Amino acid sequence: MCRFIDEMEKLKSSSSSSVANEKFSAFNGYMHIFSKMDERLSDVIRKAAGYKKSLVLVCGNSGDGKSHLIASLIDEQIIDQSRFDIYIDATSSDKKGMKANVKLREKLEPFTDTNILDGSEYRMIVAINLGVLNDFMKNYEDEFCVIQNYINQQGLFDNIPAWKFIEMQKQRDHIDQYFIGHVDFTSFHRYELNASGLELSFIHGLLEKIIADDSANSMYQAFQQECAGCPKRVSCPVYWNYSAFIKDSRIRDYVITILAKAIIKNNLSPSVRDINNFFYEVIIGNTFSSSMTDVRSVERQAHFIHNLTLWLLFESSDGLLAYTAKEDPLNDPERSCDGQIISLNLKRDLKKWLTEEAVPGNDLFKQIYSNIIFCESKFAKVYRDNERNIKRDIYKYYIRYCQMEHPVKDDRFSGFLKILYEYNRGNEKACAKLISLIKDCVYLWNGRLGDKSGGIIKNGVIFAKGTDKYFLYKNIEVQFIRNPKIKLICDEEEFPNFTTTMRFNFALDKRSKKIITLDIDYELYAFLLEVKRGYTPTDSDRKANVKYDSFVRNLIAGSDSDLYVYAKSGKGDTYKISCDEFDRYVFEREG
Repeated sequence: MCRFIDEMEKLKSSSSSSVANEKFSAFNGYMHIFSKMDERLSDVIRKAAGYKKSLVLVCGNSGDGKSHLIASLIDEQIIDQSRFDIYIDATSSDKKGMKANVKLREKLEPFTDTNILDGSEYRMIVAINLGVLNDFMKNYEDEFCVIQNYINQQGLFDNIPAWKFIEMQKQRDHIDQYFIGHVDFTSFHRYELNASGLELSFIHGLLEKIIADDSANSMYQAFQQECAGCPKRVSCPVYWNYSAFIKDSRIRDYVITILAKAIIKNNLSPSVRDINNFFYEVIIGNTFSSSMTDVRSVERQAHFIHNLTLWLLFESSDGLLAYTAKEDPLNDPERSCDGQIISLNLKRDLKKWLTEEAVPGNDLFKQIYSNIIFCESKFAKVYRDNERNIKRDIYKYYIRYCQMEHPVKDDRFSGFLKILYEYNRGNEKACAKLISLIKDCVYLWNGRLGDKSGGIIKNGVIFAKGTDKYFLYKNIEVQFIRNPKIKLICDEEEFPNFTTTMRFNFALDKRSKKIITLDIDYELYAFLLEVKRGYTPTDSDRKANVKYDSFVRNLIAGSDSDLYVYAKSGKGDTYKISCDEFDRYVFEREG
């Protein structure tokens, strides 16, 4: 086995080398990057050390790096183990037969309402998943009211926008007798939002660690010692992938941008381990076989292309790659690649196209051309039988390569980022277009209502499945309710943390006390844009976007509008069903 691949496998999420508990290995130490999370937890730890009784909750989800962060602060001597009791695994027990909640209750005994003010000295750091914490508090809320109040005040189980987080910190109660603090991995992201869009220095830093010419980087050292002079390197896709990341900033930027899009569009919260595993997958991959680099056959050509980074990025289905595959330019809904696809399919001579258009100035396509010549001369019949598939793979890779060199601007994504930034700033006015989109789609969600003039019936919302002849609908006026508590953050102020899901309040009347809320992320935002452009949601679409479907249903249910019938056939007449003063139903033609 190749020593370079052995070293790279330390990046895999399944590798023991990627996990740090209470001790850092040399590899953990090299790969660690100081982040805002380190800064915040360090600050909380220092405050906690100044109190006789203190509790620090390191919250998040399974596998997101809580133990890794604690281990790094122990390694840096920010956490003094002689002063803090550290409980890393709050999801299990070290006593036979004792459930996790019971064990956690035992560990938190000094922080019950009766003990937290007893004057004893005890400091504790607990790494805990939010689901476990929520379950624990439900079981023991009567004994831990102080901790429960802290959780409620800090909104640990809520999506908190940046402006609200800052206000919470300002209004936080300060108690002299004890200290409770926390960091929440779910509210910290692997990217930053700013007025220009995204800031991806953290993810760039992880990749730089993998490819850096550094004596502490065992991966780079193994590559130089094993791969740079390997006689099989020209036919080894791993060699080409790692070399490209070292030499070409374009592919580094492109892969990281695609990853960031996948994270935000799918509302993911990947851990550092997940991201390192992703980089392993786009450099090594799961389908690579070292034996294939030595095989002199047509199969080697397919193996070579199928294990190059720009193929792995869009053709795999594991982990984060399942989401980057959705960003494949070949599947662009705007069909931006159609012209190039047609042009390539009209090329009659693959070798001529390679030499005249693809190969000049590009060593990778020179190697592909060399493989084609070898296969054609040595395995002519087999090559002819597989030529169609070979040509298809080369064209697919070439289109992706061209997209990397000249990425198509994604206005929908950049537009969402601007709205998300302004929402976290507390600038509701800048969210006006999104709010209008949400309101407009209420009237289009269950289908469009036409009138005699060919226009749309104003404020008409279909509320029941109609027939070929008619629809039932109500007249509804949706009102946006502004949040009077918002405190605007200035442009220059840095976000301590932020939410990727926006929450807006609506009602059927501005004076109504019944508020109907909607949480919207990128996926719902993108779908509503399609609805606005003319797409009518199917039953499966409504199930997939159940949040919005429930929002529309709640608006319809809360409306006291008369019932209307819209006849689709004939002249498109409209009828109203209403109650008279004797509670009798009246059916009459409108207009």
